Amino acid sequence: MKGLEEELIKRLAGKRFGVVGIGNVIRGDDGAGCVVVEKLGGDFPMPIVDCAEVPENYGGWVERRDLEAVVYVDAVDFGGAPGEVRIVELEKMMESATSTHHLSLHYMIRFLKEEWDGDALLVGIQPVSIEVGEGVCDEVAAGVEMLAGILAKAAE
Repeated sequence: MKGLEEELIKRLAGKRFGVVGIGNVIRGDDGAGCVVVEKLGGDFPMPIVDCAEVPENYGGWVERRDLEAVVYVDAVDFGGAPGEVRIVELEKMMESATSTHHLSLHYMIRFLKEEWDGDALLVGIQPVSIEVGEGVCDEVAAGVEMLAGILAKAAE
């Protein structure tokens, strides 16, 4: 947790950054990214958006907000402990981690890297289940809370 917090603060502090929540809230833990955006809420001083399952539709959103960095948050199966939160490097996501939106997200981040000179990063939350169901499990909810706190701190 401390390493994640230090890395995110280092990459985001002093920058105008946005947070893009990705997921499907009716598929249990798959909604983790959307829940992070919901937790940040209207008081968060940086732009936020819940893009549901279509991050590829939000490239223009990033560019129009004059951002220096963007944080994509999604449920990512990287083989970690339930609810664990990690920065997932794009190249590693395509090789070894699984996001239910990884292909569209991969191309979205790649497009941004080619067309925009900001820092695009993916923060993954390890899901327990992405089956149809109500809300995220307790472990993922704890990861969501922790990440929302770190992002709030980075935005200060």
